Amino acid sequence: MVLGKFVEVGRVVKINYGPQEGKLATIIEILNDKRVLIDGPTTGVQRQVIPIRRLTLTKFNLKGATRGARTGVITKAIKKSDPFAQYQNTIAAKKVAKKALRAKLTDFDRFRVMILRKRRSALLSTQLKVLRKNNAGGKAAAQAKGGNKKK
Repeated sequence: MVLGKFVEVGRVVKINYGPQEGKLATIIEILNDKRVLIDGPTTGVQRQVIPIRRLTLTKFNLKGATRGARTGVITKAIKKSDPFAQYQNTIAAKKVAKKALRAKLTDFDRFRVMILRKRRSALLSTQLKVLRKNNAGGKAAAQAKGGNKKK
């Protein structure tokens, strides 16, 4: 497997620690092997130096972002390619949204989810029994003919 996500200028990142956790930004400058300068003018992330270990790299790269670009240039590039909207369609973003939705559930909502899961399980169980019963007749006939013997 080839690694495809590199720390590079223009890479869209998600902040995974600190007061701006969960927000998206763009790498503007690589300062050294441990720190980068990021900016997220459309997501509310101010231009700042942040350790790489506090970032999660995404597969999206901002076209037109040059090294040390100003906030206006970054804003135009974001509006042109809109990588943040593309990020919302990824599995990781959907997982985070699902987790946030479950965290907001009340006790009664969790109870309703439990009841619905039980109903789904019962329905699947009855359908599986019907399928097994219908399929069992076919297996018995095949075994009577000697088609399913172990050797």
